[in-house]
Amino acid sequence: MFDPKKRVEIKPPSTQQSRAPFDWKSLPVSMLVKYRDEITQHLPATELKDFNMEQELLIQYHSVRELQNEVISDIDIPPNQRAQVANSVAAGQSKIADLQVEVYTSERFKNIEALLIRTLNKLPEEQAAEFLEGYEKLLLGG
Repeated sequence: MFDPKKRVEIKPPSTQQSRAPFDWKSLPVSMLVKYRDEITQHLPATELKDFNMEQELLIQYHSVRELQNEVISDIDIPPNQRAQVANSVAAGQSKIADLQVEVYTSERFKNIEALLIRTLNKLPEEQAAEFLEGYEKLLLGG
């Protein structure tokens, strides 16, 4: 019988087996669901809607920047490897700059479209429909 109070000792990653150290089939469904929920809480995001690209990019940038500080001051590391780390930092900065431009542009277009909608609502229906037809053609590339 399964005793939830007993803990199974998990071996460190270097000696860990490829399978769990117990038989999953021996666990009751309620425990499987409980463990699944706990495991899910500790897994990284699996859907883009849950993924914060800006945050992840900044975390990666700070990690690489910290590595750069360690590597550049270590004279035992070959110059080409120090240059690779410096290039990684520069690439991170470039991605952050690109992301900022995308966010700025996206927000700007949202504001322009909101203004456009408010203005169209003030126009006579025929003029607004004419504008929207032309706008749709431009959006579709025609």
